[in-house]
Amino acid sequence: MKLQLLPRFFVITAVVSLLTLCYSVPDEIEAGLTPLEYFQRAQEATDASRYALAIAYYEKFQEQYPVEQHPEELDRNIWAEYEIALLHSKMGKNKLALELFDALLAKYESGDFPDLPEGPRILAEKVKARIEEKLPPEEPAVSGQ
Repeated sequence: MKLQLLPRFFVITAVVSLLTLCYSVPDEIEAGLTPLEYFQRAQEATDASRYALAIAYYEKFQEQYPVEQHPEELDRNIWAEYEIALLHSKMGKNKLALELFDALLAKYESGDFPDLPEGPRILAEKVKARIEEKLPPEEPAVSGQ
């Protein structure tokens, strides 16, 4: 009977090890990548359903290439903001995703950046609407009479 449990133990150990490898985020993402490399690695992580890792790559990109110091990376920063919000929605963090989409859309409404790419705005509006459709309706506030 003990002999029958041994293969199961190895299978379970292998599955747990594989899941740990697939879903862990490295403690530190290397600095010094080009903007394109950050986006490529983030997309690879997204394709592998490693959303936390993809977010980490986008956030590291934003840290390494802030718009204030790298105005030429404005478009990529806006796309990174959209992707981060989208990935949070894919992870089921809808409240956070909605907040991030709202912050992104506020940049378009402010007029501070007249040449923002239209793609992130259009997609953010669509995904935001889809999330809002799924949310339960809010209960009306009860007035204290």
